[in-house]
Amino acid sequence: MIRIELNGQPREIPDGSSITDLLAIDGADRRQVAVVVNELVIRPDDRSAHILRKGDQVDVLVFAGGG
Repeated sequence: MIRIELNGQPREIPDGSSITDLLAIDGADRRQVAVVVNELVIRPDDRSAHILRKGDQVDVLVFAGGG
């Protein structure tokens, strides 16, 4: 297990987890979120290859519509 910061809160995840893994663990709809790791936006096509590391700061931003 490693510790990351997810949306400002400490979170432990399995070592070797990708962003795709994190989104599955968290139950997020992968199509409607933006993911930022250490202030770098990660493209949806790159999420499965991006392995999270101890201490990473991850923000998952949900798109909301309205008017």
